[in-house]
Amino acid sequence: MMFVLHYKRVYDNPAPWLDFYLGFLDNNGPNGYVQLNIVANDSGSCIINIPFFNINETIAINGSSKNIYNISKDIEMNITGIEMKGVKVSCDIDVSIYAMNYYMAYSEGYLAIPYKSLGRRYIAATYSNINFTIIMLNNVSVGVVCTENNTTVTLFLKIKNGVLYFGGHAYQSNDSLTVNLNAYEAFYFSNTHDLSGTIITSTKPVAVVSGGDISINKSSQYTDYTTEMILPSEQLGKDFVVPLLYDSFCLYRVLADDDATVTIQNSTSRSTKTLVKGEFLEISNFTTSTVESSTGVLVQLYCAKLYSTCNYAMTTVPSIQHFKTSYQFTVVSNYPLDRFPPDNFFITIIITADDKHDLILDGVKGIMFNEKSTIKLAGKNTLSFRMN
Repeated sequence: MMFVLHYKRVYDNPAPWLDFYLGFLDNNGPNGYVQLNIVANDSGSCIINIPFFNINETIAINGSSKNIYNISKDIEMNITGIEMKGVKVSCDIDVSIYAMNYYMAYSEGYLAIPYKSLGRRYIAATYSNINFTIIMLNNVSVGVVCTENNTTVTLFLKIKNGVLYFGGHAYQSNDSLTVNLNAYEAFYFSNTHDLSGTIITSTKPVAVVSGGDISINKSSQYTDYTTEMILPSEQLGKDFVVPLLYDSFCLYRVLADDDATVTIQNSTSRSTKTLVKGEFLEISNFTTSTVESSTGVLVQLYCAKLYSTCNYAMTTVPSIQHFKTSYQFTVVSNYPLDRFPPDNFFITIIITADDKHDLILDGVKGIMFNEKSTIKLAGKNTLSFRMN
């Protein structure tokens, strides 16, 4: 399933994004596979480079359909330390890549960030609920994928009540850990305790994938696999609209990459908090809200299907500084290994009230939508609504 969405304003034509570096976090059991979903406006070709498998393969890209490339599950990062687990995709046309990880009821994926938008500093976002009988099902993880040789990566750890063991040392919260990586190498670390707020710096651009097995329902004995490619610090924004998602129960976190004053407002209340670098706020039972920060922050949604104890997902909330006028993206609708595949697909759109009548979906104007909420940000009424 593929959509093109835009509204009538100045049409953005971003510069070509040719290269992507990807990594995949461990997803439970031995069965399953990972998959690249590639979409483009035009036809062309991409080179898939996976040194772990000695793969260097050119594939044709059809601009009128979704393009699929399957990879063995063995590419997943699953051992604390350094492995040659990086994947590079180089294309001669503009593409978007959605990276899926399939395993039974634990299938999840992320939208890949192109190489030109990668950075040298990140803040990790995971979620840990230790109220489980089976503690090993509550494992959070972070993977750092290197793009160039001779790259030094330093972690400034945040581990809530936990210890990270690596190289014969026990690292605690506020300790630093340094590793040296070459191109395609990945450094993976995991814990049963939350790693949110860990700051990752590098001497050259890296990609960071964060996630793990989570449950936001603290009375549940079920977890679900989640994964997201994290935005680099230089791409973090200051102003956000956090929407209510369809058929979902959610909470969100505001993670401070630097000292920040954060104001959160909804239709009935307003509060201001001060965060120091590496701290985060967690907000649950919320209505559509705005987040305004004095410095760049990462806003991460954690959601479950409404009235369910499982089917969790994590989603990065884009700042209004990142809003575009045109999007092309793929909706993954095939879950071959899942016993409980999704029964509904929806899009949540955030837009100023003045622009809602100019929305166009796949060339059709005047689309029908379910208006969900209205909130004011930067002096403008902003709508959040869904389409099924």
